[in-house]
Amino acid sequence: MDLLNIFINVLQPQYLLLILVGVVVGSIFGTIPGLNAPIAVALVLPFTFVMDVMSSMCIIMGLYMGCVSGGLVSAILLKIPGTAASVATTFDGYPMAQKGMATEALSYGAFASVFGGLFSTACLIAFAPILANMAIGFGPWEYFGTATLSLVIVCVLSADSLKAFTVALIGLLFKVVGMSPVDGVAARYTFGNYNLESGFNLVVVIIGIFALPEILNSIGELKVKAKPVKVKKRLFYVPGLKTIKENLGTMIRGSVIGTAIGILPGMGGGAASLISYAQAKKGSKHPELFGTGIAEGIFCCESANNATTGGALIPMLALGVPGDTVTAIIMGALTLQGITPGPLLSMNQPSLFKSIIVIVLIANIFMFIYQITTIRFMSKIIEIPKRYLFPLVSMFCVVGVISLNNNLFDLISLMGFMIVGYILDKNHYPLAPFVLANVLGGIIEDNMRRAIIYQRGFLNCMKVPSIGTVFFILAVLLPVFSYLLKKPEVRKALHLKNR
Repeated sequence: MDLLNIFINVLQPQYLLLILVGVVVGSIFGTIPGLNAPIAVALVLPFTFVMDVMSSMCIIMGLYMGCVSGGLVSAILLKIPGTAASVATTFDGYPMAQKGMATEALSYGAFASVFGGLFSTACLIAFAPILANMAIGFGPWEYFGTATLSLVIVCVLSADSLKAFTVALIGLLFKVVGMSPVDGVAARYTFGNYNLESGFNLVVVIIGIFALPEILNSIGELKVKAKPVKVKKRLFYVPGLKTIKENLGTMIRGSVIGTAIGILPGMGGGAASLISYAQAKKGSKHPELFGTGIAEGIFCCESANNATTGGALIPMLALGVPGDTVTAIIMGALTLQGITPGPLLSMNQPSLFKSIIVIVLIANIFMFIYQITTIRFMSKIIEIPKRYLFPLVSMFCVVGVISLNNNLFDLISLMGFMIVGYILDKNHYPLAPFVLANVLGGIIEDNMRRAIIYQRGFLNCMKVPSIGTVFFILAVLLPVFSYLLKKPEVRKALHLKNR
């Protein structure tokens, strides 16, 4: 009965409208190369301050689902992935479009997207409450260990671990600016500026690091005109039942891969779709057809990258640990509303916990309905000249930041983070660890200090047999093992041993 009441509550017209608005705007952001889910969610974050928690979750979850799925349009029509999650979709989507089968390719992508999204939502419903109940007994030391391990995993799994750790440390350095937590006595790294006593606003950090550097990088492409492929006019773009049956196993495998990878912090849809594509090709009866425009190549990618959304929400809702950059921003949005994501959310606010899961379910359904009815219109969005689009996005960034506190210092900070983000990006440093460090930094420091005070010393904390100690030891050992495994002589020795 409780679940029925939650459904009735979420199905109120104002909430459904906000979910739909989020899906539409998210799909537009996903379709346009250069714009992505973190930018979309970061831009809407200032507007959520005037909303209640339910309303803000409706529009943010709609944006999240719409962005991830929207990237398939430009990936198939232009061979330009709208988001990183759609990179593998170009391998078979674009060749299929070149054969005059753009309509079919887009319908395959839309169906696979909703399949992966609903699959991961089912996993979210099944596993998030269980993990949350297990984590209710967590104390400060356990939270410290979990958050530290999560940040380390993000860095270790990056293409360049050293650069990822460097960026994470820079993010942690910015996070310690302001009054010290727990005691609130010392003002750190403020250099006498009272504006820094409360630290840097999370919204300013996110927009400065993600949104504006992307726009700066795209300035050289302002005059580039897109030449989309013609799309057949239809009322609904749905694949045939025979095609769905033939690719059902592919979608299930892709959804499992996507959900599992989504749970791992920092991996994301791009890694999920590439791994799923490689597995589908390996297990196919006709691997030589991959890359020539085969339906299986689209079904495996889009089911995997959309399944990461529900997977990434599982650790965020259950443990208070973001699964990817977008869930880190969503976690920040909840925190700004005075709500702490994690195991206590399911215990103290079970209705909100379940409502978020229901919102994700509805957002996936809306995303599918929107896509199958508007594919031919969505394909026109990529024709919008960037010289008009990017100034408009920049204006939203500036207005959004100023509206936070009506403080000029926030705007100055925004420009500073934009420069930091641009320099890091131009030197091929990943930006995700910076934001994750900024979100998790407070959790790490606050809980570490509480644990040290309670146990009267860091070494005493380590002596306590708990999952927090195990996680911290893993956080220390993982970078060491990662470094050793990358050394050629070590890999060669392991290879010989396995033989």
